[in-house]
This record gives sequence, C-alpha cells and structure tokens, in this order.
Amino acid sequence: MKLRFRLPYVFIAGLIWIIMASSCANQGMPTGGPQDTIPPVLLGTYPDYQALNYKGEEVRLTFDEFIIPDQILEKLVVSPPLEKRPTILTRSKSLIVKFNEKLRDSVTYSLDFKNSIVDNNERNPYESLRFSFSTGNTLDTLRIAGRVSDAFNLEPVENALVLLHKNLHDSAVYTLRPNYIAKADDDGLFLFDNIAAGKYHIFSISDMNNDMLYNEGAEKIAFSDSVIVPSAEYHADPDTLAAGADSLLISGHIHFFPEPVYLRQFTESIYDQYLKSSRRDSRFMCTFVFNESVRDSFHVRLVNGDGGVVDSSAVERNSPVELNRNKNDWFILEPNQKFDSLTMWIADTTLAARETLFMELSFYMLDTTNQFYLKKDTVEMHFKEKEEESRKRRRDRDEEIEEIPAVAQFNWITNLSTGAFGLNKDIVLASPQPVSYLDESAIKLYYADDSLKKNLSFQFLKDTSAWRTYQISFPWESETSYVLEIDSAACQNIYGITSKKLLGKFKTQSSDYYGIINLDITNVPGQVLVQLLENNDEETVITQQVITDDSKVTFDYLEPEKYKVKVVFDENKNGKWDTGSYQDKYQPERVAYIHEVIKVRSNWDNNLSWSLDYDPTFTKNIRDKELEEQLRKEAEEKARQEGTDSQQPQNNMLRQRSGTPGSVQPFGR
Repeated sequence: MKLRFRLPYVFIAGLIWIIMASSCANQGMPTGGPQDTIPPVLLGTYPDYQALNYKGEEVRLTFDEFIIPDQILEKLVVSPPLEKRPTILTRSKSLIVKFNEKLRDSVTYSLDFKNSIVDNNERNPYESLRFSFSTGNTLDTLRIAGRVSDAFNLEPVENALVLLHKNLHDSAVYTLRPNYIAKADDDGLFLFDNIAAGKYHIFSISDMNNDMLYNEGAEKIAFSDSVIVPSAEYHADPDTLAAGADSLLISGHIHFFPEPVYLRQFTESIYDQYLKSSRRDSRFMCTFVFNESVRDSFHVRLVNGDGGVVDSSAVERNSPVELNRNKNDWFILEPNQKFDSLTMWIADTTLAARETLFMELSFYMLDTTNQFYLKKDTVEMHFKEKEEESRKRRRDRDEEIEEIPAVAQFNWITNLSTGAFGLNKDIVLASPQPVSYLDESAIKLYYADDSLKKNLSFQFLKDTSAWRTYQISFPWESETSYVLEIDSAACQNIYGITSKKLLGKFKTQSSDYYGIINLDITNVPGQVLVQLLENNDEETVITQQVITDDSKVTFDYLEPEKYKVKVVFDENKNGKWDTGSYQDKYQPERVAYIHEVIKVRSNWDNNLSWSLDYDPTFTKNIRDKELEEQLRKEAEEKARQEGTDSQQPQNNMLRQRSGTPGSVQPFGR
C-alpha cells in the first residue's frame, strides 16, 4: 500500500495512543477543591439590628452569597405573633420579610429564623439567627428560656409551640392569642427574647390547627404551676489590677430570671364518650369499641329477637372469667381491662344464624351542661358468608353424598414451641371461644424420660388479664424435657364443641443462659414503679416491681439482650402512670430513667446503684456505651481510609513528576 494511503491510519493510531497514554498518566477525576462548609455571612440589615422607632413594612437581611428561602416561612417565628403570615422574598443576595399588616406601636418584635437560612451551594445553615427591632423608643430586653419534653418518656418535643400570656385568667389559653410565642428546636429548647417586664403564664401546646389556642382533648399541653416574672441582674466580676491604675478593671455579665423553665407536655384525659365502632366479625362474634369506659353503664337489648336486657353488673368482673349460661342467656360479653372495648359472643345459635341483628346499646354520655344522661344507640350488626361458601354448601346438599361427618373439635392455643422454654415462664393455654366446661383432671404434666408418665404436681390457674386463658405453673428444672398432655374432649365451649387432644414435648432453657440486673435504689420518696423496658423506641414494659422505700430490686431470668430501666413516681398509688390536668391544675406523674442502656450477658450479674434525687430538669440521656464504642471505631476506620485514599493521588503525581518507571504506560503494555 502506498504511503499516502497509509497516512490516515497512522494519524488515527497515533491519536489513540496519545489519548490512552494521557489517560494512564492522569488517573482519577479532579476533586474540585475543598468542600464549602462556611455558612452565609450577614453583611447588613435594614433596619439596623435592635433599631428603635421603626415604622417600615419589611425587614431586609443581606448576605455574602445567595441563599435558599425554602424552609424560612415554615420555621420563622415572629413574636409577638402577627395576624397574617409574612411574605418571604429573595432579591439578589438579600432576604426580605414583608409584613402583611401594620405593626403595633411601641412594641419590640423578635424574628427567630432558627436554622432555616442556608447557602445555595452546600446548604450550610446560618445557626440560630435572631433579629429584633422596636416600633417605639425603647427596646424590651428580658428573656425566658427552657425546654419542652414529653411527660411520659421525657423525649424532647420538637417544634412545640410555647406561649406567654399576660392575661392570667385560666381561660386565656383557650380563647386569647398569646402575647409572645416561641418554638422549640430539635432538642426541645426554646427562648423568648426581647420581652417586656410583667407577669405571665407560660404554656406549651402541640397546636395541631395552628390557631395558637389550646384545643382541649385534641392537643397536648404543658403548663407551669407558678406565675412567671422575668427580670435581669447585672453581676460585676472584678478583674485583675490594671497596670499603673489605682482601681480594678470591672467586667460582668447579665443574669436573666427566672431560671430555665422545664415543661412536660401531656394529653389531658377529657371525658368524651361515644361509640367509636361496631362490627360483626363472624356469625358468633361482635365487637363494640367506645371512647371511654362503659363499666358502670352498658346495657344491650336485641330489638328484633326475644333476648332480654342484660345490665353491666352481669358481666363486670375484676378478672376475666367464663359465665355460666342459662336458658335466658343469648350472649356473653368479654370486656377488656379498660372496659372500653367489648367482645360479644352470640351464644344462641338460632340468633347467630340470622344475617342481620338489630341491637339497642345504652351507655352514659355528657350533655352540654356536663351532666350524664343515658344514650341509646341502635346498631345494625350484619354478617353474610362469602358467596362461594354458600354455593359449595348447596352443591354438597344437591349431590347428597352420604358421608359420616367429622366430629368438630377445636385446637388449644399454647405458647409451647420447638425452642427452649423459659425457666421463669408459665405454660399458657387459650380457647378460641368461651368455655362452658373444663376437666382439669384431664391435664397431665410429666418428665419426658418417665416411662410411667407420673403426673407432676403443678398449679393450674385462670389468667387474670386475658379471657379464655389458663396458666400452668411449675418450678422448671434447667435443661430438662417435659411432656404436656391434655386428653381429647377435656374442654367444651359454649357451642358444644370439644377440644382436640394436645401432646406437647418441650425442653427448658439452661440456667446459665440468663443474666441478672440488681438495682440498689435509694432516696425513694414514696411508692414508685420500677419498670424493665425493651431497648426500643416504644420502650415496651417487660415487667415492673413496686417499692415504697429504699430497696434492692432484682430482675432475673433475663435473656442476653439490651434493656432500659425506668421509674414512675406513683403518687396516687394506682400502679400505673397518670397524665396531668390543666382543668384541675395538677401535673402528670414524674418519671426518671437510668441514663445507660444495660447490656445483659449470659450467666452475668449487672449491679447498679440508683439514687432517686429530685431532678427539676427532667433530663433523659440514655447512653448505649457499646454502640458508642462501635461508632467510634467505625469513624476512626473511615477517617483512616479517607486519609489513605487522599494520599494515593499525591503519591502518583510525585512519581509522574520524578519520572519513575511506570509513570506512563504505553498503550497495549
């Protein structure tokens, strides 16, 4: 081939070689310089910061870079509150807050932007920006600070609205807009700045409808028991003797009063009775759910049948027990512990066969004058089987297949499983329907290796917290196999259906598997509930113990997991945490936590001392030391890896500049 025909190919090959060689010599993409971590810088304001006699209609803040206004309107708090929401604008590098109403005379206004102002590059926030000015010739300078937490679990209440009322009447929080407002941050902290001298009531509400009023029962509330009187004192701090002077240099600081206010937010228990739902789950079972307890007032009457009236005294019990039927009983009620949810079992099979039943429910409600009256509510309870099931039964009847029908029996519901059975647990047996007869002598418990099946002496009890449920209690031995045997037809439900035979073999857990938490609790002020909690956000109560003075509390047979410990200061001694009431002016019951997640290990005792000293700050700072150590190591490893990665390009560049072999690899090698 002639040279002139080869030249284009040579040129293309050379170009490819140059590109590939350059690519090999410059590995990686340019970093673009260090990341921008500097927040916007405020260059100027209009009006001036803390200006007096301002009569304008807007506030203008100018920064050194462009900002993003997306979150400003949502997070901006203007105090005293405005009737209308301001308009947020941006012009070049300036933020404009335009007021849509005439500002009041001789009032100091405070604008709290929180962390809503961020730059346009990396969204770096301007931390806790506040701006104030006065429409009069003086500037109010007093402050009130504090924190809002949830009364039940002491978690900070983010974005809680905090109110200051000069009107000290109890009804002000329901009917009047506050004189000042503030909003809690992510840690529940709030600050009223630039407020006037005077006496105030302070509240915190969840303010679900943004009207700055307390909507009783629908919103959470917190309040202080005492009137708040803000003030300030200048404290002089003598400094060292100035050289060549005969007097001391005096510096100092301003101390604001009162001390931080700690508010615990709660939902008031307001009596508001109504039927929330009614449904017929099956032919034989109906469910009624009320907003309040109907323990002393529930009546039911079958409108389209022959059933009579059964008052609540016929079903009220301190613990779930089965009811003896007689010829007039057409239903059995199983209320929950609060007596606000009722399960009705239709015992009369003739009535149960009807697709629709009309029932008249009677229960107490409050009228507009807060007086009780008997409310009667007729509900239609409808149940219809699925069409395919009805067709199948008709087809079976048409075919007239002569078969011996199987005897209907039900299965026991039990907590036995293939896993190791807990040494501190009871065997739980439950029937799916109410029981009319149970033969306890038909229940046997024996060792699995006992060929004679000698019945062990166990305790058989009805469960005090669940209907149709029984407990078998026995002092289990470690790592031992047992057999639970219940004869067929040992139990019969109200529909005449008997139980199937149960044969359950299980092995108990090793005693070395468990750990123990020992608590030495001192300074106990009265009855307190010591609760062992699961280590989750719900803080589910595993078990609790009641103490009334300094005591040693032991939680044993604990699986190797992480736990939290909480106490409830049970002032009314009813064995549970109780909420507060603004109507009746009492606070929710106090709670406290051990500020450490307790890691329980197998065959290990955790011994802790805990003094229940009164803590007005109501702090909750539970540390998981094991998790903290894990995160610390991960952060160190990440920093080490990032340092190695950043050093690698520099080493490559040095090798290339020094001409070390291999700095540029020809294409194809």
